Amino acid sequence: MKNVLVFFNRQPVVVVRVVDGTTTILREYPNGEEAHLKIRYAGVHSLTGDHTEFCVASDREVTSREIVEAANKLLK
Repeated sequence: MKNVLVFFNRQPVVVVRVVDGTTTILREYPNGEEAHLKIRYAGVHSLTGDHTEFCVASDREVTSREIVEAANKLLK
């Protein structure tokens, strides 16, 4: 199982736990349109040189800062 940070439709980010091997997450817009969000790995470097990877699925571009803030809030 892995945790995926899901950024969708400008709603607050949520964590979805999926089975290893899952490649997409299905979400639905208010108008009924389905979105298949591809799960990707986002690597983030800290000021100390550490490198951390997070699983992310989104319907838009998300910044490293958004990912780190969400991870710090939701993955503790």
